[in-house]
Amino acid sequence: MRRVAVRAVRAHLVKFALSVLAVTLGVSFVSGTFALRAMLTDTFDGIVEGSMLADTYVRGAGGAAVDMMDPIAPAPDLVPIELASELSTVDGVELALPELTGSVILVGADGTAVSTGAAPSFGLAWTPEDPSQEIVAGTAPTGPHEIALEPATLTTSGLALGDETRIVVAGEVRDVTVVGEVGGLGPVSGATITVLDAATARADFAPDGLVPSIAVHGAGTVSEDELTARVAAALPDDAEALTGTAMRAESSAEIAESLGFVTTFLLVFALIALFVGAFIIANTFAMDIRQRQRELAMLRAVGASPAQVFGSVLVQATVVGLVGSLLGLLGGIGLVAGLQVVFGQMGMELAGQVPVDPTTVLVSLAVGTLVAVLAAVVPARRAALVRPVEAMREDTAATERSLRTRGWIGTALTLAGAGATLAAALAGSDGAIADNRGSVLGAGAGAVVVGVLLLAPVLARGTLRVLAAPFTWAVRPVGRLAQGNVLRSPRRTASTASALMIGMALVGAVAVMAASTQASIRDVVESDFTADFIVTTPTQIVPAGALEAVRAA
Repeated sequence: MRRVAVRAVRAHLVKFALSVLAVTLGVSFVSGTFALRAMLTDTFDGIVEGSMLADTYVRGAGGAAVDMMDPIAPAPDLVPIELASELSTVDGVELALPELTGSVILVGADGTAVSTGAAPSFGLAWTPEDPSQEIVAGTAPTGPHEIALEPATLTTSGLALGDETRIVVAGEVRDVTVVGEVGGLGPVSGATITVLDAATARADFAPDGLVPSIAVHGAGTVSEDELTARVAAALPDDAEALTGTAMRAESSAEIAESLGFVTTFLLVFALIALFVGAFIIANTFAMDIRQRQRELAMLRAVGASPAQVFGSVLVQATVVGLVGSLLGLLGGIGLVAGLQVVFGQMGMELAGQVPVDPTTVLVSLAVGTLVAVLAAVVPARRAALVRPVEAMREDTAATERSLRTRGWIGTALTLAGAGATLAAALAGSDGAIADNRGSVLGAGAGAVVVGVLLLAPVLARGTLRVLAAPFTWAVRPVGRLAQGNVLRSPRRTASTASALMIGMALVGAVAVMAASTQASIRDVVESDFTADFIVTTPTQIVPAGALEAVRAA
């Protein structure tokens, strides 16, 4: 029977092509999502590993991890910058560096702010002792009117050593000269990095003498844990010490949590694609079973059991699922590779090659194959129930079964879903429904969709008679023939239209959500911003002289 199943797939390759395509699209989303998540994780982990080289980190008690990707984010607890000098005297400490970093907007050679997508733009202090910094060209910056740039920033900005430009820092527009190029900062993934001299950075980023953290580098004489314990013993009660390993793990965990939303968002689309694809697969196998009814009956007549016929159809579905999954796996990887090129052209380099780990491969193959097999279960059951006597009949048209049970179930689900959706929409601010409004609304909407799908064959006859009326009147012979074909089998008609119905429902839902969001944002903006013009900056800090300049305009 396995040979029969494989030969059937070979003989009907064109027929199964649409099913393979449906699996391919769904699996492409799945494999692409996992590969993109892994690549983004590797990229940000590389940034964390390359920028957080210290053995111990000191921060305010209850503080958050140092976020190099969002340097303007407020730190909940700060520590005195003078604490770095005290920690330098601890036994086993070679160097203690306060974190002097903050937002800096660099003006490029074209006179506009240097920006690479959503990557941050920040500045940091030049510290000769810092192992992560080195001058690769020019000299180190000295004074408030000299800066050095990271190599990628130097290229992106179009500036060269010796060029004069401007920066916006601490709400002030400052004329500066590019005097050096600083390397060794590790992967920056498109970030715009401006290096200031230590005194200037302290005045700009820590005017009150407080910093988010202090990086402590050991002399290599003791372990990381021992060094952290010694540093902790020298700290006041409102500060804490963490090992470099713990700090890096904490930062990576926060990044992973942020990426979790992206993964969930993309996987939702993958599930929708697979759900719609399941209808296409079920329709394809249903039509194939009808056309091969005499062939299947002949197999029964020569001794094949219902279980063997059932299994042969599932083998066909497995082949379709595996082929579609393999193509989808390659498609997802290719899609991520394309995104990598696009991000690279935008100045946001993603780490390494597209990762293809065993988990991604196994999940992609399993999901695609499982969807194909489950979608083929009902057609396979119909094939198994074909009687041997059907092989001797010329007319093998299937008898339509009653739709009464299906209609009642569909009606119940539709009413229950509509009730849940209405309850979620009308619920106040208190109560069990209000506390779980999103879950109730989602469950209700899902029940309505499933209920309508079940009701589709029941409603098909009456609905199609009305919809087909103009065609039967305008083109009578062809219109009547078409109407008769679609009314002859309500199940087949509804099954064929289900995938399109789901797609149109999704398009309508997204369109309504987009329109609602735009209207809400428009109302908020119009009510909050009543002035003719708004002056702002990327850092939300307006330079001190801007108000006088605007008044004088």
